[in-house]
Amino acid sequence: MRRNSGIAPGRLLFPALGALLFLLTLLLVFAFFLPGDVLLSPLRSALSGRGIEISCAESRFAFPLGLRCKTLVIAPRGGTPFTLDNAYAGFEWTGLFRWLPIHFQAGRGQATVDVRTSPRLSNPGKVRVHVEKLSSDDLAGLLPTSTDAGFSIESADARWDRSASGTVAGKGEGTLAWLRLPVNAPDSPVREALLRDVRVKFAVREGTVHVSSLTGTYEGSVVEGTGEIARFLTPLSSSITFHLRIQNPREGKVGMLFNLVAKNAKNVNLRINGTLLSPTGEFQFF
Repeated sequence: MRRNSGIAPGRLLFPALGALLFLLTLLLVFAFFLPGDVLLSPLRSALSGRGIEISCAESRFAFPLGLRCKTLVIAPRGGTPFTLDNAYAGFEWTGLFRWLPIHFQAGRGQATVDVRTSPRLSNPGKVRVHVEKLSSDDLAGLLPTSTDAGFSIESADARWDRSASGTVAGKGEGTLAWLRLPVNAPDSPVREALLRDVRVKFAVREGTVHVSSLTGTYEGSVVEGTGEIARFLTPLSSSITFHLRIQNPREGKVGMLFNLVAKNAKNVNLRINGTLLSPTGEFQFF
């Protein structure tokens, strides 16, 4: 009888896995000892083609597969450089269970932004964003210098998914310590509206953020209302509209405003419109 001299496929499984693990370990060790500039070079080249230059005072490999930078400077070509105290970008195996393996994190002062996405960065199917202690002052190098609007986010979470047809849907909520809006009406004695203790809940559908609830206070009076932000993924061309009702307008400092411009009115609304990066407010008395 002729004996089979072939090797059973099952016997090759463990040696193959061992070799793969050895090569992966060797790659990680090699990356760990590479200079930070070498690790940053591919990202620098990719962004340079898009008109963005970056530099990092100190960069290093981050286990298991990532890059950490201290004092990261982002300079759009022809624009104002923007500095982050620290930044991280990496691929995390544990994120595969939620299909969110790509992880970005950045910090500036007390502000932190944490973003997790699915692998396709140019058109991710899933995105999760968490923001803490972020104010308009932290984004001074990115926001238009002409706007008088401002904000201070205490905490915010948003999540959205993109379907096979390209439709974006999701939801989120957040709290703001304050929201400042310029009032441009020439006959208004008030040049800005400062809302405090703002809370928002919203849904994302087909590229538009629908705010189902916005509450806060203005000069001691309760404010509540709804609104929407169209084309929120392109802030420069976005369109923002909010209708807010000020309760008990005869009380406190709002009552003084009534006495100045609308003694016979019984209600007052605050209408917000413009773009996401440059909104304005307008008082409407009736």
